[in-house]
Amino acid sequence: MTAFHPPRLLRALAVALATTTLPVLAQQPSAPGGAPAPFMIAPPAPAGAAPTAPAPTPITAATPSTALPSAGGFGFKPLLPAARVTLEGEADTRNWAFYLTQDEANSDLALDVAFQNALVVMPEASRLTVRINGERVLETPVASSDRLARLSTNLRKGLLRPGQNTIRFEAIQRHRTDCSVASTYELWTRIDGAGTKLNFRSPSATELRLRSIDDLPAIGTDENGQTTIRIVAPGASSAAAANMIFAVSQATALRGRYGQAVVQVSERAPGRARPGTLTVVLATTAELPDLLTQVPEEAKARSFVGFVSDARLGPSTLLVTGASWPDIENVVATLLTAPVSRPTNVNRQLMDTSSWHLPNAPFLSEARALRFSELGIASQESSGRRLRTRAVVAFPGDSYANAYGEATLYLDAAYAADVLPGDSHLEIFVNGNVAATVPFNATSGGLLQQFPITVPLRHFRPGINEIWLEAVTLTHSDQTCGPGATLPGRSRFALFDTSTLSFPDFAKIGVQPNLAAVAGTGFPYSLATRIPLILGRHDTANYGAAATLVARIAQRAARPLAVDALATVATTDDQPALIVGAAGQLPQGILPRVGVAENVRTTWPTRADTVLIAPENDAGAIFDAVINRFQGQKAPGPQEQAEPTTDALRDRWRSSLGGPLARYFVAFDQWLQRTFHLSFAQLRIPSSGGGLYEPADGTDMIAAQAVDPASRQVWTAFVARREETLEATVSRIVTPGNWAKLAGQVTAFRGSQDVHVVEPSQTSMVMTRSFSLANMRLVLANWLSSNIGVYALALLGACIALGISTSLMLGRLGQKP
Repeated sequence: MTAFHPPRLLRALAVALATTTLPVLAQQPSAPGGAPAPFMIAPPAPAGAAPTAPAPTPITAATPSTALPSAGGFGFKPLLPAARVTLEGEADTRNWAFYLTQDEANSDLALDVAFQNALVVMPEASRLTVRINGERVLETPVASSDRLARLSTNLRKGLLRPGQNTIRFEAIQRHRTDCSVASTYELWTRIDGAGTKLNFRSPSATELRLRSIDDLPAIGTDENGQTTIRIVAPGASSAAAANMIFAVSQATALRGRYGQAVVQVSERAPGRARPGTLTVVLATTAELPDLLTQVPEEAKARSFVGFVSDARLGPSTLLVTGASWPDIENVVATLLTAPVSRPTNVNRQLMDTSSWHLPNAPFLSEARALRFSELGIASQESSGRRLRTRAVVAFPGDSYANAYGEATLYLDAAYAADVLPGDSHLEIFVNGNVAATVPFNATSGGLLQQFPITVPLRHFRPGINEIWLEAVTLTHSDQTCGPGATLPGRSRFALFDTSTLSFPDFAKIGVQPNLAAVAGTGFPYSLATRIPLILGRHDTANYGAAATLVARIAQRAARPLAVDALATVATTDDQPALIVGAAGQLPQGILPRVGVAENVRTTWPTRADTVLIAPENDAGAIFDAVINRFQGQKAPGPQEQAEPTTDALRDRWRSSLGGPLARYFVAFDQWLQRTFHLSFAQLRIPSSGGGLYEPADGTDMIAAQAVDPASRQVWTAFVARREETLEATVSRIVTPGNWAKLAGQVTAFRGSQDVHVVEPSQTSMVMTRSFSLANMRLVLANWLSSNIGVYALALLGACIALGISTSLMLGRLGQKP
C-alpha cells in the first residue's frame, strides 16, 4: 500500500497549478499613509532624493496596439549595461548610472521595462521594483514566465537631471513549492536590454544633441550595452593621423566613461549613427568638404574641437580639425587628453564602475578599513532562506598577495532564535571562490558585534574584485515545507552597515608575465612614457581593433597612453610593447618573443573550422559574466556534478594503484589542502621554462605576454586567427566578462565565453615603487609562501648552519657538545 503524504500531495498540486494562468496582483494592499506595503526593508534613498516618494504611476503594458510611437529620430535611450541583466535568488538588486543632456532631462519621459522570469517564481509574493535617483517609479508582480512582459510608466518632471542619474532594479522572489536552499538558485528575473529604455515625448529630445565635450557620457549604449566610437579619418594611413586616431579614441572613451567601448575606423563618411554611437570626424581643414555637408565657419579659420550638426552624419558629430596635423595634435592634447590625464606617481582613490555598479570601487593601495555603508551595502533584514549582498574593491596592478596576507571582516549582524544551528552559516566569496565559512552555532539566535572573520588575500587580483556575502538561514518550517512556507514571514537575519572590511598592507611589486595586471589596471603600460604598437598591417581594420584594445587598457589605467602606432620591432627600445594583428599578418619571428610558436603564423589560419555548440542561454553579449557572475566566474551556488579535474583523476588513480600507503598519502595531502591550503605539489623548485604555445582547434584569438630577452621589457600580443574576423573578435574580447578573464601568460578565447588560461612556468619581478624594507619583507614572505620547497630547504640549511656554529662555539669554550 502506498503511504499518504499530505505535504507531497500539496506540492504536486501547486506544481500542476503553476502551468495554469494565475491572477496577477496589480498592486499590494496599501499600508498606512497610502504607499504600497513593501516586501522587504529597502535601503534608504540617497542624499538629495525627495524625502517622500509618490506612489508609482499606473503601469500599462506596451502591446503592439498600445505601444508608444517614437516622435522621430531615435526617440529613446537604452538603459541597460548589457543585452540583459539578471536578478537572482530571493532578493537581488542592481544599481548603476546613466547620463542625460539638458534637453533630455527637461523633456517628457516614459520608462519602458521588459522582463521575463522563471516558471517557479510565485507571482503573489514576488515583486519587481525600479527606482530612479532613489525614487520608486515602477512596481509590478513578477508574473511573466511564458513571455517577455513589457511595461511603461510616465516619469514626473524634475525627477531626472542633466548629467549622472542612477537606476536601481530590486527583485523580491519566492519559490512556488520548494523550501530548500537549492531552490533559491532557480529564482531569476531577466531584464531585457532591447525593451528597457527611456522614451522621449518632447520633439527637442528626439535626436541626441550634445553641446560640449562634458556631454560625452550622454551617448550611452545600444541595446547590448556597447558604445561604438566611429572615427572618420581620410588620412588614416598617414603617420600623423595614425597616432591621433589612438589619442582621440582613448580620450573619448575616458571622458565618456563608457563601460564597453568599441572603435571603428573608416576613411569615408558612414551613415547616420544609431543609439549608443559616437561619430568623430578627424581631418584637416582641407579634407572637411568631402566629409561634411557644410563646414562650420569656426572650423575654417582655426583648430576646432566640438560638436556639429551634419545632415549626413547626424546632429552630434564630434569634429576634430586643424590646418595641419601638428595643429590637430596640439588641440587634441589641450582640449581632449589633458582633462583626463593623471600623473603616474599619484594613486587614485576610486576605480570607475558606475556603468554597471554603484558606488565606485575603492582603490586599495595601502592598509584601509571600509565600512559596509561606504561599499553600498545598507542595513537590511531577510525573511528568506538565503541572503546575498555584494561589494566591489580594486587592487593595484603591482599587488603581490596571492599567497600571503589576510583581510578581516568585522561583522555586525544578528540571526533569529528559530534559525537551525549547524545547517545555517555565513559564507564569503571573492571573485566566485569560497574565501571563508562561518557556521551559526547558537541555539537561541545570536547578535554578532564586530565578529572577526578572516578572508585570505589569495583570491584577490589586480583591478576590480567582487565580494559576495551570503547568509544561509534554515528553520524547522523549511524542513516540513507546509502550505505558505515560502511566503515572506518573520525576519531571520539582519545585516548592519556598520560592518567593516579591513585590509592590511600588502606587498607591491610587478610580476611578469601577468595578463591579469594588464586587464585589471593596464600595468605595466599605465606607467610607460611611450608604448610601441606593432600592427599586423596599417589599415583601418587593424587600427580599429588596436584602438579598441588600447582604449580598454586606458580605461583600466584611468589615464591616456602615449601610443606610437608606427613602431617596428627595431624601434621598441626599452619600453613595453603591444602587438595587435592577425596571425598571418605579423612579422616573422615576433611570435616566439611572446611565447607562441612561429608555425602558428601559417598553420593556425588554415585549420578547418570547429563547430561550437553554444549553451542555451549563451547570446554572446550576455553581461551576466560581470553583472551576475563577476569576472566570468560562476556565481556561488549549490554543488553540482561536474567533470572530474585532472588533479582529482590523478589522486583517484594514485590511491587505487598504490595500495594502502598511497591512500594514506593522498588523504594526508587532501587534509593539508583543506586545513592549511598547502599540498605536496607545492614542494617544488621553480622551473626554468616551458615550450612555445600553440592554440587548440577552434581558438579565435590568443593573448600572450612574455619578457623580451633583448630589451627585458614586457611584450603583449593580441593575435587573431584570421584577418577578416580581427575587428569582430576583438570587440568580443573587450566585453567586460571576457576581458576580466585575461590571466597568466597566455589566454586563449574559443567561441563567445570559452577561455583557456596557461600559467607561466617562470616569472620575473620588477620594482614599481621606491625601495622599502617593510615592502620587501612582505614581498619575501609572499614569495616564500608560493615556493615552500625553497622555504623548506632554506629552513633546513639554517638549522644545519645553526647546529654547526653551535658546535664550533662550544668547542672553543672547552665544552663538548
